[in-house]
Amino acid sequence: MDLRHVKLVGAATVLLGGAVNAQAGGFERNLQDFDILFEQGNVVDTTATYVMPQRKLRNIHGSGIGAATGGINPLTGNPYSTSVKEAQNYWVPKLSAKFDLTDDLACAAQYRQPWGVHTDAGMDTVRMYVAIEQKIASHDYGLNCSYRFAAGEKGYFRILGGVSYQEIRGEQTRLLPASNSLPFRVGTLDVEDNSIGWRIGAAYEIPEYALRASLVYHSKLNYELEGNVGNIIPNTSVGVVGDVTTPQAVEFKFQTGIAPDWLAFGSVKWTNWSSVERISFVNSTGMVYAGIFAPGQEIMALNLFFRDGWTVSGGIGHKFDDQWSAAATLTWDRGTSTGLSVQTDTWMLGLGTNYKPAEQFEIRLAGALGWLQSGKFDDRSVNLSGTGSAGDFGDDIVTALSLTGKIKF
Repeated sequence: MDLRHVKLVGAATVLLGGAVNAQAGGFERNLQDFDILFEQGNVVDTTATYVMPQRKLRNIHGSGIGAATGGINPLTGNPYSTSVKEAQNYWVPKLSAKFDLTDDLACAAQYRQPWGVHTDAGMDTVRMYVAIEQKIASHDYGLNCSYRFAAGEKGYFRILGGVSYQEIRGEQTRLLPASNSLPFRVGTLDVEDNSIGWRIGAAYEIPEYALRASLVYHSKLNYELEGNVGNIIPNTSVGVVGDVTTPQAVEFKFQTGIAPDWLAFGSVKWTNWSSVERISFVNSTGMVYAGIFAPGQEIMALNLFFRDGWTVSGGIGHKFDDQWSAAATLTWDRGTSTGLSVQTDTWMLGLGTNYKPAEQFEIRLAGALGWLQSGKFDDRSVNLSGTGSAGDFGDDIVTALSLTGKIKF
């Protein structure tokens, strides 16, 4: 089975990964990868994925502050609502440019947004005392390279490696309770930093049979987030700093031709989300703030306490003719929540098609439909002073659409 008979199928499977993986556990959206380095020739590839999660919180209760206010929202004068759709839709862009430096050495410059969160619980439920709106945004500028050498009569062994410059920013608003002479007011957190990460791996392939197996390790990245917390005292802010480490990950991918014009593929990824527990932000100004917070004293914290994530995916692809191919995949992503948040197991079904009107140009379209498992949350044990609350959520859905354009030269 020659690679020429299945390479369009492989292109469709790569696109499916973008549509499905953008709803992974923790706050992962799109890590760096080496897929484009297996393409033949020089290639520029760009993808835009739009993800639409439908997670809705229900039966929200148990807030100490909610009880202290008699069950009445101090902002509206009405009873607190007990449900809210907090998940927001989002875009995930990708850009890759791969160049052959020799017959066996190739490198690719890539842009990714590896980490991201956007939730907005509004100001109608007691969840506003934990967070009103939360955003995490990131930018990853990476360089990945591959060197191959012959391994047997038809096979090749590849050494894979890459490095990234990564930026991350976190923002949060929450309603601060009234105390003494201070009114109810919206507190803010805005922090950011940059870091360097790396990845290394190996692959074996037999192009004639479209067989490929790869194993890649992604390093953790250490951040010292700096910024400010605002409005603890109305119309003032204080400088803060907090340390966080994004998780390391290991991913195994496999594909093989199984019949003329048919390809089977799969992957398994482990992500060390259990290393992300609590992010403490302390006074970094060297001065006492508000007469309470001494230098180095904690002003606020984010309590995450994730568990490790596992993502398992498998699928099949078929080439119809020299212009059209398609693929389907089923993915399970283990939820990283330990009961404090709503990130439960996700099952995703993806379908993608690849259209090649000319030898140097391809268009790919993919979609995914997912099931978000039901569950409960209760963060009262970690969000003290009456700010935490509990509730549940039903089986929800997530959908995604992805469009890719690729040019070879």
